[in-house]
Amino acid sequence: MKRILVVAAGVALLVVAAGIVMLALGSSGGQGGGAPTDRTTVPAPIESVDVLVLGSGPPQYVLRVRAGLPNGCAKQHGHEIGRDGDVIKVTVLNSMPTDAIACTMIYGTYELSINLGSDFRPGVTYTARVNDKATTFVGR
Repeated sequence: MKRILVVAAGVALLVVAAGIVMLALGSSGGQGGGAPTDRTTVPAPIESVDVLVLGSGPPQYVLRVRAGLPNGCAKQHGHEIGRDGDVIKVTVLNSMPTDAIACTMIYGTYELSINLGSDFRPGVTYTARVNDKATTFVGR
C-alpha cells in the first residue's frame, strides 16, 4: 500500500511540474524560446531594386525588390504601394517582436515581384522609390 501511495505521489508531482512548464510556455507565446506573440512592423532594409519590362502589348512593368531580414526574429510582413505622377513609392515592411528578446544574428533576404501595371507613357522617365533605395526607368 505504501508503494502505491509513493508512486501516486510521484505521478502527481510530475503532473504539477508539467503544468508549471505549460504555463511558462503559454506566457512566452507558446513557442518555448521566449518568442512573444506581439509584433510591430518596421521598414525592411532594401538590398536592391530594379524594374523588369515584360514584352506584352502594352508593356507590363514589374518592380523586383530584394529585402533583408536583419536577424532571426524578423519576418516578412508585406508592402504598400502608391503613385504620384512619375514617382512610384513602395514601402516594404518586416515585422519584429515588440518585446526585447534575444534573436539569432543571422541576416537573411527575400525577393518580391511587385506588378506596377502598364500605365506608363513612352519616353517618360519614372522613379521607383522603395524604402531608402530608388531606381529610374523609361516608359516604352
